[in-house]
Amino acid sequence: MVNWLESEVKRTNRNLFLVNGFVLLCLLGFLYADWQYYANFVMGCKPVDAAELSSLTSPTQRFRNFVTVHGSKSVSSGYQDIVQQVEQSSGKVVSTETKDEYILLKVGERILLVKAPNNSQALEFSGELVPTTDAVKRDLIAPIAGSSPDMAAMILPFTLDATEYRTQGYWALGIGVPLFLLCCWNFSKALKRGAEPQLAPVWKQVSVYGNAEQLSSQIGSELLAPHDNYKGLRLTQSWLIRKKLFSTWVSPLNDIVWAYKKVTRHSVNFIPTGKSYAAVIAGGHRQRLEHQIKQKNVDALLLQLAGRVPWAVYGFNADLDNLWKKDPGNFIAGVDARREQSGAKAATAGS
Repeated sequence: MVNWLESEVKRTNRNLFLVNGFVLLCLLGFLYADWQYYANFVMGCKPVDAAELSSLTSPTQRFRNFVTVHGSKSVSSGYQDIVQQVEQSSGKVVSTETKDEYILLKVGERILLVKAPNNSQALEFSGELVPTTDAVKRDLIAPIAGSSPDMAAMILPFTLDATEYRTQGYWALGIGVPLFLLCCWNFSKALKRGAEPQLAPVWKQVSVYGNAEQLSSQIGSELLAPHDNYKGLRLTQSWLIRKKLFSTWVSPLNDIVWAYKKVTRHSVNFIPTGKSYAAVIAGGHRQRLEHQIKQKNVDALLLQLAGRVPWAVYGFNADLDNLWKKDPGNFIAGVDARREQSGAKAATAGS
Protein backbone atom coordinates (compact mmCIF):
# COMPACT_ATOMS: atom_id res chain seq x y z
CA MET A 1 0.00 0.00 0.00
CA VAL A 2 1.22 3.48 -0.85
CA ASN A 3 2.14 5.41 2.29
CA TRP A 4 -0.92 7.56 2.98
CA LEU A 5 1.07 10.38 4.54
CA GLU A 6 3.44 10.54 1.58
CA SER A 7 0.51 10.63 -0.84
CA GLU A 8 -1.08 13.48 1.14
CA VAL A 9 2.17 15.45 1.09
CA LYS A 10 2.42 14.92 -2.68
CA ARG A 11 -1.21 15.98 -3.15
CA THR A 12 -0.87 19.22 -1.21
CA ASN A 13 2.49 19.98 -2.83
CA ARG A 14 1.02 19.43 -6.28
CA ASN A 15 -1.84 21.78 -5.52
CA LEU A 16 0.58 24.34 -4.11
CA PHE A 17 2.64 24.20 -7.32
CA LEU A 18 -0.38 24.38 -9.62
CA VAL A 19 -2.13 27.28 -7.87
CA ASN A 20 1.00 29.36 -7.37
CA GLY A 21 2.14 28.60 -10.91
CA PHE A 22 -1.21 29.87 -12.16
CA VAL A 23 -0.82 33.05 -10.08
CA LEU A 24 2.64 33.62 -11.55
CA LEU A 25 1.32 33.12 -15.07
CA CYS A 26 -1.42 35.67 -14.36
CA LEU A 27 1.18 38.14 -13.09
CA LEU A 28 3.31 37.63 -16.20
CA GLY A 29 0.24 37.98 -18.43
CA PHE A 30 -0.70 41.19 -16.63
CA LEU A 31 2.77 42.61 -17.20
CA TYR A 32 2.90 41.43 -20.81
CA ALA A 33 -0.46 43.06 -21.61
CA ASP A 34 1.08 46.49 -20.92
CA TRP A 35 4.77 45.67 -21.12
CA GLN A 36 5.76 48.98 -22.73
CA TYR A 37 4.33 50.92 -19.79
CA TYR A 38 6.11 48.77 -17.18
CA ALA A 39 9.41 48.88 -19.06
CA ASN A 40 9.17 52.67 -19.15
CA PHE A 41 8.16 52.74 -15.48
CA VAL A 42 11.38 50.93 -14.59
CA MET A 43 13.64 52.89 -16.96
CA GLY A 44 12.17 56.29 -16.12
CA CYS A 45 11.78 59.42 -18.23
CA LYS A 46 14.19 60.13 -21.08
CA PRO A 47 14.70 63.62 -22.52
CA VAL A 48 13.31 64.07 -26.03
CA ASP A 49 14.07 67.02 -28.29
CA ALA A 50 11.57 69.06 -30.27
CA ALA A 51 12.51 67.55 -33.65
CA GLU A 52 11.93 63.96 -32.54
CA LEU A 53 8.74 64.87 -30.69
CA SER A 54 7.36 66.62 -33.78
CA SER A 55 7.99 63.55 -35.92
CA LEU A 56 5.78 61.30 -33.78
CA THR A 57 2.25 60.51 -34.92
CA SER A 58 1.17 58.38 -31.92
CA PRO A 59 2.13 58.21 -28.23
CA THR A 60 3.45 54.65 -28.47
CA GLN A 61 5.44 55.12 -31.69
CA ARG A 62 8.48 55.76 -29.55
CA PHE A 63 9.25 52.85 -27.21
CA ARG A 64 10.55 55.17 -24.52
CA ASN A 65 7.30 57.11 -24.11
CA PHE A 66 8.12 58.21 -20.57
CA VAL A 67 9.80 61.44 -21.57
CA THR A 68 11.06 64.78 -20.31
CA VAL A 69 10.12 67.70 -22.56
CA HIS A 70 11.49 71.25 -22.43
CA GLY A 71 9.45 73.98 -24.08
CA SER A 72 10.05 77.63 -24.87
CA LYS A 73 6.66 78.90 -23.69
CA SER A 74 3.67 77.57 -21.77
CA VAL A 75 0.12 78.89 -21.65
CA SER A 76 -2.81 77.62 -19.62
CA SER A 77 -5.58 76.39 -21.91
CA GLY A 78 -8.26 77.07 -19.32
CA TYR A 79 -9.43 73.47 -19.57
CA GLN A 80 -9.40 71.60 -16.26
CA ASP A 81 -10.36 68.22 -14.86
CA ILE A 82 -12.87 68.89 -12.09
CA VAL A 83 -13.99 66.28 -9.55
CA GLN A 84 -17.36 66.79 -7.88
CA GLN A 85 -18.68 65.00 -4.81
CA VAL A 86 -22.44 64.54 -5.24
CA GLU A 87 -24.88 63.58 -2.50
CA GLN A 88 -26.53 60.40 -3.74
CA SER A 89 -29.95 60.98 -2.18
CA SER A 90 -30.51 64.55 -3.35
CA GLY A 91 -28.11 64.89 -6.27
CA LYS A 92 -26.69 68.02 -4.64
CA VAL A 93 -23.02 68.88 -5.31
CA VAL A 94 -21.28 68.72 -1.93
CA SER A 95 -17.78 69.76 -3.00
CA THR A 96 -15.82 70.64 -6.12
CA GLU A 97 -12.10 70.07 -6.59
CA THR A 98 -9.89 71.01 -9.51
CA LYS A 99 -7.73 67.95 -10.06
CA ASP A 100 -5.42 69.14 -12.84
CA GLU A 101 -5.25 71.45 -15.84
CA TYR A 102 -4.15 71.31 -19.47
CA ILE A 103 -1.26 73.45 -20.64
CA LEU A 104 -0.25 74.37 -24.18
CA LEU A 105 3.54 73.96 -24.27
CA LYS A 106 5.44 75.41 -27.24
CA VAL A 107 8.05 72.85 -28.33
CA GLY A 108 9.97 73.97 -31.40
CA GLU A 109 7.35 74.79 -34.03
CA ARG A 110 4.67 72.55 -32.50
CA ILE A 111 2.43 72.66 -29.44
CA LEU A 112 2.29 69.81 -26.94
CA LEU A 113 -0.78 69.43 -24.79
CA VAL A 114 0.36 68.74 -21.21
CA LYS A 115 -1.87 67.43 -18.44
CA ALA A 116 -0.20 69.04 -15.43
CA PRO A 117 -0.83 69.86 -11.77
CA ASN A 118 -2.83 73.00 -11.06
CA ASN A 119 -1.15 76.38 -11.44
CA SER A 120 1.93 74.87 -13.03
CA GLN A 121 3.99 77.47 -14.89
CA ALA A 122 7.08 75.37 -15.63
CA LEU A 123 8.67 75.01 -19.03
CA GLU A 124 9.88 71.45 -18.43
CA PHE A 125 7.60 68.49 -17.79
CA SER A 126 8.16 64.77 -17.29
CA GLY A 127 5.43 62.26 -17.93
CA GLU A 128 3.93 59.61 -20.18
CA LEU A 129 2.86 60.22 -23.77
CA VAL A 130 -0.78 59.08 -23.96
CA PRO A 131 -3.65 59.37 -26.46
CA THR A 132 -5.62 62.60 -26.23
CA THR A 133 -9.03 61.82 -24.76
CA ASP A 134 -12.22 62.36 -26.74
CA ALA A 135 -13.43 64.85 -24.12
CA VAL A 136 -10.32 66.99 -24.57
CA LYS A 137 -10.63 66.81 -28.36
CA ARG A 138 -14.25 67.87 -28.17
CA ASP A 139 -14.10 70.52 -25.44
CA LEU A 140 -10.64 71.99 -25.93
CA ILE A 141 -9.13 71.28 -29.35
CA ALA A 142 -12.35 71.64 -31.38
CA PRO A 143 -13.06 75.19 -30.10
CA ILE A 144 -9.42 76.14 -30.81
CA ALA A 145 -9.79 74.76 -34.35
CA GLY A 146 -12.95 76.82 -34.81
CA SER A 147 -11.35 80.10 -33.77
CA SER A 148 -7.73 79.52 -34.83
CA PRO A 149 -7.23 76.66 -37.35
CA ASP A 150 -3.51 77.39 -37.74
CA MET A 151 -2.94 77.04 -34.01
CA ALA A 152 -4.98 73.83 -33.84
CA ALA A 153 -2.85 72.39 -36.67
CA MET A 154 0.27 72.93 -34.54
CA ILE A 155 -1.07 70.78 -31.66
CA LEU A 156 0.54 67.35 -31.58
CA PRO A 157 -1.86 64.35 -31.81
CA PHE A 158 -1.17 63.12 -28.24
CA THR A 159 -0.90 64.40 -24.68
CA LEU A 160 1.89 64.37 -22.10
CA ASP A 161 0.40 63.14 -18.80
CA ALA A 162 2.60 64.74 -16.14
CA THR A 163 0.28 64.05 -13.20
CA GLU A 164 -0.38 60.48 -12.03
CA TYR A 165 1.34 58.58 -14.80
CA ARG A 166 3.33 56.40 -12.37
CA THR A 167 0.35 55.40 -10.21
CA GLN A 168 -0.38 52.24 -12.20
CA GLY A 169 3.21 51.10 -11.75
CA TYR A 170 3.15 51.69 -8.00
CA TRP A 171 -0.06 49.68 -7.71
CA ALA A 172 1.54 46.88 -9.72
CA LEU A 173 4.56 46.92 -7.43
CA GLY A 174 2.42 46.99 -4.29
CA ILE A 175 0.36 44.00 -5.40
CA GLY A 176 2.68 42.12 -7.73
CA VAL A 177 5.83 42.02 -5.60
CA PRO A 178 4.14 40.54 -2.49
CA LEU A 179 2.32 38.01 -4.70
CA PHE A 180 5.56 37.07 -6.44
CA LEU A 181 7.39 36.65 -3.12
CA LEU A 182 4.48 34.61 -1.73
CA CYS A 183 4.59 32.31 -4.76
CA CYS A 184 8.35 31.87 -4.39
CA TRP A 185 7.93 31.09 -0.70
CA ASN A 186 5.23 28.52 -1.45
CA PHE A 187 7.38 26.93 -4.16
CA SER A 188 10.22 26.72 -1.65
CA LYS A 189 7.95 25.06 0.93
CA ALA A 190 6.70 22.53 -1.60
CA LEU A 191 10.23 21.66 -2.71
CA LYS A 192 11.44 21.19 0.87
CA ARG A 193 8.44 19.04 1.79
CA GLY A 194 8.85 17.02 -1.41
CA ALA A 195 12.46 16.26 -0.51
CA GLU A 196 11.65 15.66 3.17
CA PRO A 197 7.96 14.77 3.72
CA GLN A 198 8.46 14.82 7.50
CA LEU A 199 8.46 18.64 7.29
CA ALA A 200 4.85 18.74 6.06
CA PRO A 201 2.23 19.88 8.61
CA VAL A 202 0.13 16.73 8.23
CA TRP A 203 3.16 14.53 8.97
CA LYS A 204 3.99 16.58 12.06
CA GLN A 205 0.37 16.43 13.20
CA VAL A 206 0.17 12.64 12.89
CA SER A 207 3.54 12.27 14.64
CA VAL A 208 2.02 13.84 17.75
CA TYR A 209 -0.14 10.74 18.20
CA GLY A 210 2.57 8.11 17.74
CA ASN A 211 4.75 6.54 15.06
CA ALA A 212 3.84 8.34 11.85
CA GLU A 213 4.62 5.41 9.55
CA GLN A 214 2.45 2.98 11.51
CA LEU A 215 -0.41 5.46 11.91
CA SER A 216 -0.20 6.32 8.21
CA SER A 217 -0.77 2.64 7.38
CA GLN A 218 -3.73 2.50 9.77
CA ILE A 219 -5.34 5.65 8.35
CA GLY A 220 -4.86 4.42 4.79
CA SER A 221 -6.49 1.07 5.59
CA GLU A 222 -9.44 2.68 7.37
CA LEU A 223 -10.06 5.06 4.47
CA LEU A 224 -10.28 2.08 2.12
CA ALA A 225 -12.93 0.49 4.34
CA PRO A 226 -16.52 1.78 4.40
CA HIS A 227 -16.76 4.98 6.45
CA ASP A 228 -18.92 8.07 6.87
CA ASN A 229 -18.30 11.25 4.92
CA TYR A 230 -19.77 14.55 6.09
CA LYS A 231 -19.09 16.71 3.04
CA GLY A 232 -15.34 16.24 3.14
CA LEU A 233 -14.98 15.37 6.82
CA ARG A 234 -14.33 11.63 6.88
CA LEU A 235 -15.14 9.62 9.98
CA THR A 236 -13.38 6.27 9.93
CA GLN A 237 -13.20 3.63 12.64
CA SER A 238 -10.55 5.53 14.61
CA TRP A 239 -9.93 8.87 12.88
CA LEU A 240 -11.40 12.16 11.77
CA ILE A 241 -9.84 13.39 8.51
CA ARG A 242 -10.54 16.47 6.42
CA LYS A 243 -8.70 17.23 3.21
CA LYS A 244 -8.47 20.78 1.86
CA LEU A 245 -6.67 22.15 -1.16
CA PHE A 246 -3.35 22.80 0.60
CA SER A 247 -3.71 20.91 3.87
CA THR A 248 -5.01 17.84 5.66
CA TRP A 249 -6.45 17.87 9.19
CA VAL A 250 -6.21 14.65 11.18
CA SER A 251 -7.32 13.69 14.68
CA PRO A 252 -7.87 10.38 16.48
CA LEU A 253 -11.47 9.94 17.60
CA ASN A 254 -10.46 9.09 21.16
CA ASP A 255 -8.58 12.39 21.43
CA ILE A 256 -11.74 14.50 21.05
CA VAL A 257 -12.54 16.46 24.20
CA TRP A 258 -15.23 18.93 23.07
CA ALA A 259 -17.67 19.18 20.16
CA TYR A 260 -20.63 21.45 19.54
CA LYS A 261 -22.84 23.00 16.88
CA LYS A 262 -22.05 26.57 15.87
CA VAL A 263 -24.89 28.66 14.41
CA THR A 264 -24.09 31.87 12.53
CA ARG A 265 -26.90 34.29 11.67
CA HIS A 266 -26.47 36.34 8.50
CA SER A 267 -28.09 39.68 7.66
CA VAL A 268 -27.88 42.47 5.10
CA ASN A 269 -28.64 45.97 6.37
CA PHE A 270 -30.00 44.38 9.57
CA ILE A 271 -32.43 42.21 7.56
CA PRO A 272 -31.97 38.49 8.39
CA THR A 273 -30.95 36.46 5.34
CA GLY A 274 -30.47 33.04 6.91
CA LYS A 275 -28.22 30.89 9.06
CA SER A 276 -25.19 28.70 8.52
CA TYR A 277 -24.15 25.75 10.65
CA ALA A 278 -20.81 24.21 11.53
CA ALA A 279 -19.50 21.41 13.69
CA VAL A 280 -16.69 22.61 15.97
CA ILE A 281 -14.39 19.88 17.27
CA ALA A 282 -11.52 20.35 19.73
CA GLY A 283 -8.95 17.73 20.77
CA GLY A 284 -6.68 16.92 23.65
CA HIS A 285 -3.64 18.17 21.72
CA ARG A 286 -5.27 21.61 21.21
CA GLN A 287 -6.21 20.75 17.64
CA ARG A 288 -9.41 22.44 16.51
CA LEU A 289 -11.66 22.06 13.49
CA GLU A 290 -14.66 24.08 12.32
CA HIS A 291 -16.46 22.28 9.52
CA GLN A 292 -19.44 23.99 7.88
CA ILE A 293 -22.21 21.65 6.71
CA LYS A 294 -26.00 21.50 6.77
CA GLN A 295 -27.74 21.51 10.12
CA LYS A 296 -29.01 17.93 9.80
CA ASN A 297 -25.47 16.75 9.02
CA VAL A 298 -24.05 18.62 12.02
CA ASP A 299 -26.63 16.95 14.25
CA ALA A 300 -25.92 13.52 12.75
CA LEU A 301 -22.15 13.96 13.16
CA LEU A 302 -22.39 15.10 16.79
CA LEU A 303 -24.78 12.25 17.58
CA GLN A 304 -22.39 9.73 16.09
CA LEU A 305 -19.42 11.21 17.96
CA ALA A 306 -21.35 11.15 21.23
CA GLY A 307 -22.00 7.43 20.75
CA ARG A 308 -18.38 6.62 19.95
CA VAL A 309 -16.60 9.11 22.24
CA PRO A 310 -19.02 9.36 25.19
CA TRP A 311 -16.48 10.87 27.62
CA ALA A 312 -16.09 14.06 25.55
CA VAL A 313 -18.08 17.22 26.30
CA TYR A 314 -20.90 18.05 23.88
CA GLY A 315 -22.73 21.35 23.52
CA PHE A 316 -21.74 24.97 24.01
CA ASN A 317 -22.13 27.45 26.83
CA ALA A 318 -20.19 30.48 28.07
CA ASP A 319 -18.64 28.63 31.03
CA LEU A 320 -17.21 25.90 28.81
CA ASP A 321 -15.91 28.47 26.35
CA ASN A 322 -14.21 30.49 29.11
CA LEU A 323 -12.64 27.39 30.62
CA TRP A 324 -11.30 26.25 27.23
CA LYS A 325 -9.83 29.68 26.50
CA LYS A 326 -8.37 30.35 29.96
CA ASP A 327 -7.38 26.89 31.15
CA PRO A 328 -7.51 24.27 28.39
CA GLY A 329 -5.25 21.97 30.39
CA ASN A 330 -7.83 21.71 33.16
CA PHE A 331 -10.58 21.19 30.57
CA ILE A 332 -8.63 18.33 28.98
CA ALA A 333 -7.77 16.83 32.40
CA GLY A 334 -11.47 16.70 33.27
CA VAL A 335 -12.28 14.87 30.04
CA ASP A 336 -9.39 12.44 30.60
CA ALA A 337 -10.79 11.66 34.05
CA ARG A 338 -14.19 10.93 32.50
CA ARG A 339 -12.53 8.65 29.96
CA GLU A 340 -10.80 6.69 32.71
CA GLN A 341 -14.08 6.35 34.58
CA SER A 342 -15.76 5.19 31.40
CA GLY A 343 -13.02 2.63 30.84
CA ALA A 344 -13.26 1.39 34.44
CA LYS A 345 -17.04 0.96 34.15
CA ALA A 346 -16.65 -0.95 30.88
CA ALA A 347 -14.04 -3.24 32.49
CA THR A 348 -16.30 -3.84 35.49
CA ALA A 349 -19.27 -4.61 33.26
CA GLY A 350 -17.16 -7.02 31.24
CA SER A 351 -16.06 -8.93 34.32
